[in-house]
Amino acid sequence: MHIVLGPPGTGKTTKLLSLVESYLESGVPPDRIGYFAFTRRAAQEAIDRACLKFNFNKKELPYFRTLHSLAFQQAGLTHSQVITPEKYQEIAEWLKIGKFFIGGVTEQGPYKDFGYGDKFLEIINMARILREPLRKIYNQSIVPLKTDWARVDYVSRGLEHWKEAYGLFDYTGMLELFLHRDLCPKLEVVFIDEAQDLSPIQWEMVRRLEERSKICYVAGDDDQAIFRYAGADVEQFVGLEGDVTLLDKSYRIPSLHHDLSIQVIHKIVGRREKPFTAKEDKGEIFWHRHSEEVDLSDKDWLLLSRTTKGAEQIEEEVRKRGHLYIYNGSRSLDSKVIDAVRFWEALRKGERITADQVRLIYKYMLLNKQIVYGYKTMPDGEDGTLYSIEDLQQSHGLLHADPWDQGLGKISQRDKVYLRACLRKGEKLDQTPRIRISTIHSAKGAEATNVMLLTDVMRRPYSMWRKINTYDEDEARVFYVGLTRAKEQLHLVHPMFSQGYALPY
Repeated sequence: MHIVLGPPGTGKTTKLLSLVESYLESGVPPDRIGYFAFTRRAAQEAIDRACLKFNFNKKELPYFRTLHSLAFQQAGLTHSQVITPEKYQEIAEWLKIGKFFIGGVTEQGPYKDFGYGDKFLEIINMARILREPLRKIYNQSIVPLKTDWARVDYVSRGLEHWKEAYGLFDYTGMLELFLHRDLCPKLEVVFIDEAQDLSPIQWEMVRRLEERSKICYVAGDDDQAIFRYAGADVEQFVGLEGDVTLLDKSYRIPSLHHDLSIQVIHKIVGRREKPFTAKEDKGEIFWHRHSEEVDLSDKDWLLLSRTTKGAEQIEEEVRKRGHLYIYNGSRSLDSKVIDAVRFWEALRKGERITADQVRLIYKYMLLNKQIVYGYKTMPDGEDGTLYSIEDLQQSHGLLHADPWDQGLGKISQRDKVYLRACLRKGEKLDQTPRIRISTIHSAKGAEATNVMLLTDVMRRPYSMWRKINTYDEDEARVFYVGLTRAKEQLHLVHPMFSQGYALPY
């Protein structure tokens, strides 16, 4: 086994892809190379970069995917066999336990906004990915289930019977099926990225892949192991034996940021020592008493919080300021809303627009108050006809010529207030937002010129299932990941002690 240790910004993915290139040049077919990442985003990034670099299409790289996706593919499953949130509610009704589940289980574990029933799923799923008896995990759990073991056992057995009866699988079930049927493909070379985040059941898959391949590369950084709450077994990564390659030059982290991050990460005991140097720039670090003090008017920004609640607070503040942003992969304003406003105001200024653009405007108008019934009878616009506001009023049901915030009645009041703030700020609505909002966990692997980090860190055990006293180390890792996202400026916002939060050092 070959181990690649990649501290933040050292080009771990670039290194792995360079190794992929060397094996391709040596004659290894692309469909005999496996590249497996922890998250879909990381897997997609590897596919995109590989396709661009080697002039492949996606179908020529069938084993560039997540481990869950590999199990799904090898088992020949279909999407109709994957349990959805709606299916979990059907299971609850079948078990005669009412509206028990809310979200269900994803690739990274149960949904965060879970209900009472989902806490059962969390413990049941944790036992499976840890490869431990359910009773043991139940006994060690500190999650307040307010029920006895018999009920947990009943739900667990019912879930398994239901899945077997209907031929359905959750994400952990895919991995179990892969191991049970021994569906591991025989590959020449295998790459495992972000290995520090793998759970025990995923490590079993890795061992199978290693056994069936001629050579195996395992890459990661135990200092960035921030998914222990979801069952990640960082100890397996730390204990790996083999040839070690250390990437010891960060191309992202300035020297000041590097020095601070080293202070944080040295709080962790039993880690792999990975000395690395910063880039030549010194960088800047600023401390603020409140996030309102941070000027977001220039450059690209990544705004980070430890918790979803903190990220939502940041979102509300950014909306008040009138900045466009991306949160959870979605733009703050739907592009169709923006286009509707643009086209409507163009009409009011005397410009002409196409039939398709008219339909988009009408989509956000109130039927029989702002437009009359029957407007959909307009031609498809294939003839190239352009329409003025007068044309629409005379022949196509338009009843007014009010400004957009009055005329587009189906846009929510919240979005209207926000959009007015953006327009006052002079935001360029047709451009990709330069501000991203995220929790630290969701931002893993991301970077930005400037980063604002809320230093609020909850003083509670990070692991919800085992009574262990290592959460300070886990929180130090989370903080470390947040600190190492910035390429130039790092803005740290003082913790709000009144909310019961504190730094881990």
